[in-house]
Amino acid sequence: MRDNSRTHSKKIETSDRISKAVIRLDRLRFPSNLSFERDGNAIIAAVSPASREPGKSFRSRIWRFGLDGSAIQLTRGPNADDLPRCSPVDDRIAFSSDREIKDKMALFVLEKGAVRPLGDIPGTIEDLRWTADGTTLTALAADRGLDGGATNGAVRLSWGEVDDPAITNPTPRRRLFKVNASDGATVEVGPADHAVWEFDLIPTGGAIAVISADASERGWYHARLARLDFKKRSVSIIHMPRWQLQSPAVSPSGRRAAFLEGWSSDRGLVASEIRILDLKTGKVMTLASPEASNVTTLEWRDERSLWFAGWSKLGSSYGVIGIDGKVAWSTYEDAIIGTNSFAASLTVAPNKKGFAAVRETVGAPPEVAFKSDANAPWEPLTRMNRAVRRDFPFYPEVRALRWRGSGNLELEGLVLVPPGCQGPLPMVVDIHGGPSWAAKHAFNPGYAVPLAVAGYAVFLPNYRGNTGWGQAFAKLNIGDPAGAEFTDILRGIDRCIAEGIADPGRLGVTGASYGGYLTAWAVATTVRFKAAVVVSGISNQLSSHYSCNHDFSEFIVGGPLSKERYRKMAIDRSPLFRLGKPSAATLILHGSEDRCTPLGQAQEFYSALLERGAPAELVVYPREGHGMRERAHRHDAWQRTVAWFDRWLRPGK
Repeated sequence: MRDNSRTHSKKIETSDRISKAVIRLDRLRFPSNLSFERDGNAIIAAVSPASREPGKSFRSRIWRFGLDGSAIQLTRGPNADDLPRCSPVDDRIAFSSDREIKDKMALFVLEKGAVRPLGDIPGTIEDLRWTADGTTLTALAADRGLDGGATNGAVRLSWGEVDDPAITNPTPRRRLFKVNASDGATVEVGPADHAVWEFDLIPTGGAIAVISADASERGWYHARLARLDFKKRSVSIIHMPRWQLQSPAVSPSGRRAAFLEGWSSDRGLVASEIRILDLKTGKVMTLASPEASNVTTLEWRDERSLWFAGWSKLGSSYGVIGIDGKVAWSTYEDAIIGTNSFAASLTVAPNKKGFAAVRETVGAPPEVAFKSDANAPWEPLTRMNRAVRRDFPFYPEVRALRWRGSGNLELEGLVLVPPGCQGPLPMVVDIHGGPSWAAKHAFNPGYAVPLAVAGYAVFLPNYRGNTGWGQAFAKLNIGDPAGAEFTDILRGIDRCIAEGIADPGRLGVTGASYGGYLTAWAVATTVRFKAAVVVSGISNQLSSHYSCNHDFSEFIVGGPLSKERYRKMAIDRSPLFRLGKPSAATLILHGSEDRCTPLGQAQEFYSALLERGAPAELVVYPREGHGMRERAHRHDAWQRTVAWFDRWLRPGK
């Protein structure tokens, strides 16, 4: 006879353990947007919390971190303060904030301890640049009614009064404005008929920019590189790419532009080789180097070399590369060198000798660190998260796992194992999104630590099409969604079983975004899993393409869905149309405001599961977009996820 009181106490114990782990992780603070003071003695950064309260902004603040170890909070809101940019000529700091109108990031300047508003920009600011003489700021701002990208929640950009009705049309754009740093006089200088996604100023005037005629997220996938004339507000197209663009940077003399071009599933996730464009001749050359094959950010060091940072397998690489393609030096680390796992990055000191970065790895949460030169050790400048790591109960062991996927392709991933546990264990396969992304060595790899704390082995597979293994590897899943890449994942599970990590009779699967799509595919096409949790996933590639805000599907299925061939591929590779008799009990979590993978994707899949008599539950989080950002929602989602796996993988627990 079962001892129900013991079972009940075990459930309470697990729930309490998860709650404490999620609360601890929620105490993490994340530094970003590093900017050196002009003398190089301190770094200015925005510091953000892990979550926010309902209806509130993220309470990010501007801090000063001295190379001598000092730390001073410079702003106190209200609402969010972000994008700090140090003046190149004095101690002024420009930054964006929604302290006046929630969700509308306006321009402010911090000078001699006082904050003053500057300029009159009609949209919400997404980037800032000082001119070299410190007289002017150029701001990139998004009009009301546009959307944020998938890595930024993918919600409609709105502020002030509620949009009633909410109108979607081609009129709103991302625009460039010039703001006088003294009196705030504001002039629009960007093109009148194009959206600007990224830019860098040319020393002699104007800018190099990533632009598109279509101002929606779809337009970004087909953007071009252009030269902008601020006086005429005109555009000259200087490069027509095959793939997506990122990180345009103008050389010190203004003769050359460097940029990244590569297949990317989402804005902000381009990881490619560096390309150099001669602005006089129009000639483009690619810096082909294995050490710099998945670069995410770059900066000119001098006229003939660049700093770079990017992904390499399960970690990051960074260094200096010449325009002749020769790498002067590079370093690999089993760590994330950058603000987050979307883009590796360095911030170079004014004297070009040292550099700073946000760094995190297994067992070490994100902190700002400084290197005085390539061979020097990292010197930590912040210790804001040390209490989170100290005595973290049940923090998992993290192991690298290698296996061969479809076609004998070499693959790598990570496995999280609860401390002191011997396998085989119930295992959850946590499939990351993108797919232009990857699981890396991080403090919270794949954001999966709570599952390991709950007692599960967690497998984080990297599959073909991910970033960190070169450009050819990154394109292997184009035209074959849920094909060989899904076989890669299944082969990785086989390896976990063969290694004695996983119990084949107690497997679960989860994932968010594209990982949610592959989780839904697992539910529809296999009987290996007893339980699944689909987060912000795609179930119907055809309806998703025509209801979402982006053009991802056109690339992943191999071509435009207006053509029958690719439309058939989209339908054939949709979990909704592959559902037979699903064996996995499926929990679906989705944000009501998600414009990347709209709520209809969850509703369609849930209805189809019920139609087939499969155990299923749909949970919709109000106000959330692509991923959970409110504190209570994040906690609720984790509790539900673990409880769901416990119910179906450990029914006696």
